[in-house]
Amino acid sequence: MVNVQTFSKGKIENKNEDYFDHNKTSFVIADGATDKSGKNYNGKTGGELVSRSIVKECLSTDLNGIKLVNHLNNKIKELYADLNITDEIQDPKFRFTCGFICIRVFGDKIVITYLGDLGFRINGSEIYQEKSQIDVDNSEARSKYIQETNDIDGSRNHIIPLLHKQFKYQNNPQDTLGYGVIDGTDTPAKFVKTFEYDLDKIHSIELFSDGYFDVPKEVSIEAWEKSFEKVEKEDPDKWKKYKSTKSKDDRTIAIIQF
Repeated sequence: MVNVQTFSKGKIENKNEDYFDHNKTSFVIADGATDKSGKNYNGKTGGELVSRSIVKECLSTDLNGIKLVNHLNNKIKELYADLNITDEIQDPKFRFTCGFICIRVFGDKIVITYLGDLGFRINGSEIYQEKSQIDVDNSEARSKYIQETNDIDGSRNHIIPLLHKQFKYQNNPQDTLGYGVIDGTDTPAKFVKTFEYDLDKIHSIELFSDGYFDVPKEVSIEAWEKSFEKVEKEDPDKWKKYKSTKSKDDRTIAIIQF
């Protein structure tokens, strides 16, 4: 019997671009990002739409790896057509983007498809989370600006030109700063990771979005929230120990116990 516990909270009330859902054999977390147009579609941001679409599609198929990613990109392409924004998204800064982790139970195996910068932890010990170099560089630039000016409120605007420049690295396998996302185009296979485990050796898997900046020792929702509170006290604006391109982010934790 699989037990699933979840907690998710947006950085803004009633708005959350993270999303998690599951069925009997699949468990999916997604972290969406809104395009730079900032438009809403029937009250939802692009980030909300794409994260929910990704989770729904993962749960409706048994694909894994690059085949799953190709399927998801085709579905987002269809979403653009439904919203009549196919022309606009020729410019990458107007595309919805999303990272995700999909866990599937196949017989006596667990298969994980990974894309983006979310994280997972196996049996309370083995942690996997990627950070793109361009995100690290932009976080450092924001931190340096705050150190030099003490202008926390203006720090995000200061790095906006850098954030716009990073779109040339999106799904770009040729550049060393390239990174992969779902955005309705083609995601190179080099950015898609797959993992396989024996089911009988897995006791728990935690899926977490990058709104959590530190990982607790204990496997529980309470521990994750205590870790979040600790980070908020130590570095509330995320430019010292926990450097980021913004002070706050949506956060989601899902604990799956087998």
